[in-house]
Amino acid sequence: MRVSVSGCGRRGVLHAACLAAAGHEVVLHDTDARALDALRTGLTTAEPRLHRLLALGLVSGRLRPTTDRTAVAGARVHLLCVGAGAGLDGASRVAALRDALDDLAPHLGPGELVVGRARVPAGTAERLAAGLAADGVRATVAWVPDEHRPGHAVVDLLRPARLVHGVPDGPAGERASAILDALHAVQLATGAPRFVTDLATAEDLGHGHGTPRPGDAVLAGADDGDARGVASSTPGVPLAAVGAA
Repeated sequence: MRVSVSGCGRRGVLHAACLAAAGHEVVLHDTDARALDALRTGLTTAEPRLHRLLALGLVSGRLRPTTDRTAVAGARVHLLCVGAGAGLDGASRVAALRDALDDLAPHLGPGELVVGRARVPAGTAERLAAGLAADGVRATVAWVPDEHRPGHAVVDLLRPARLVHGVPDGPAGERASAILDALHAVQLATGAPRFVTDLATAEDLGHGHGTPRPGDAVLAGADDGDARGVASSTPGVPLAAVGAA
């Protein structure tokens, strides 16, 4: 599948590299040419395995960094990996997402899927979708929260503890869910449970620190309660209520 990723920060690079490793054709777009050049000359990262995945993606041609926004045309899925900085508040995250989507919109085709990843205020996805519709863009907006742990991000993205797909109601949501299943075919093949929920639930989960896993090591100097708090800030989700597939 052809996929575009907007944003060459930590989140965008992680997703682009892992998607390429899963066999997708990935266009990684950013307006900062120096950031993209750093991918080719040696990215500084503490994430194990990320250097290798980046190198494999670049050498194979499945990962293409570019400042040319027109290069994203024809992608079936477009990931918005912006607005995820730790110091950003909700309004700043939404503003960054809106700017990225405004830049992307002229290159979106009918039936294509825009996927948000960051934690944002409830209703953000619906407002972004309404903006696209007002401009006559017939694309669908979905939300897939990041739940990877720092230092374990590559493993967590390729072998997740779960996948949560936030989609709109009706036929558009059914199509979005099918596309997301194809996007995450490698992850689903590992046995990861997939949960389909509404957009608001998925928006509230997108923080990027990971879902606790059975057997996770307890951090030195912390008791079990502290370790759980450090391992994940994900609130408990009534997944039985949103449906597993």
